[in-house]
Amino acid sequence: MATLIVRPDKIGDLVLATPVAEAVKKNYPKERIIFLCSSYAEEILHNNPYIDEVIAINRESSSEEIAQLLKPKGITKAIVLYPTWPISLALFRLGIPIRCTSGFRWYQFLYNRVCYLRRSKAQLKEWEYNLKLAKVVFPKIDIKAYHPKVFPDNRVKERLKESIPNTSPKIVVYPGGGGEKRWPAHRFASLCKLIEKKMARPIVVLGPQEKELKELFSYWDVLEDLSIKELIALMDLADAVVTNNTGPMHIAAALRKPLVQIFDPRRACNPKRWGHEYPTASILTPPVPSCKSCRKDCKYYDCMELITEETVFKELEKCLERRSK
Repeated sequence: MATLIVRPDKIGDLVLATPVAEAVKKNYPKERIIFLCSSYAEEILHNNPYIDEVIAINRESSSEEIAQLLKPKGITKAIVLYPTWPISLALFRLGIPIRCTSGFRWYQFLYNRVCYLRRSKAQLKEWEYNLKLAKVVFPKIDIKAYHPKVFPDNRVKERLKESIPNTSPKIVVYPGGGGEKRWPAHRFASLCKLIEKKMARPIVVLGPQEKELKELFSYWDVLEDLSIKELIALMDLADAVVTNNTGPMHIAAALRKPLVQIFDPRRACNPKRWGHEYPTASILTPPVPSCKSCRKDCKYYDCMELITEETVFKELEKCLERRSK
């Protein structure tokens, strides 16, 4: 018996899908777990002991191509955490007996199990919504019993260890992000100064979309264009991480690292849904009302400036202190 789990989009979203594989495998150990994901993010699933096979596709993959990849796998159940038209059509054409997804899409008629999750209400964590969907197919799953996990590659970790500063504590700072409204880069730079003055020289990580920030952080050790395996290894080597609400935040949380998470006030980015809560994690948001979108005519338009580097540094200290207890 093979179960297909589908999450074909971003790094952070794929991290938050990992509890489904663990929950199914632990409660139904005879199930063979196949994960369908994007080729961009597939390294998130590397070394995961709860996944038997990973199949990667591109945005351009057609329903015919997807069906060809899945046809020989003997799939009897599909849990589609993020459906697209090509994927949905491929599963339908293959006649997979149980096809489960979330509702509110016009092509949900291609599925025979539909769960209306209403994620925007943020009553659960994102990974708990994923587990709630999986529970429709696998009722023994306890949606509160699992959290996201990633598994470092030890060879990559050893290689990376030789190329990063031998400081203590190792503080990783990630000032970039995707579509989220970021904490200002100059605030991150001021935070780096505080960390160096009171702790140790920080390690700054920049993604491929953050080249414009390199000059601002050039004084510190900057790591650019890391692969996902390298990013996971770096986070595992870190003693603590400070980041905006973005993929590296979810990786650090999946490793249960001391973590300061900085969120903007938009409801779509609600930390009640996207944030991680454990003893050595902290969540910061600006002291303004939540909003639907960011508009230049909003009187709180510069709200992220209201979070000071001193505030973030204090939260970092608290996270590290709680780790040592």
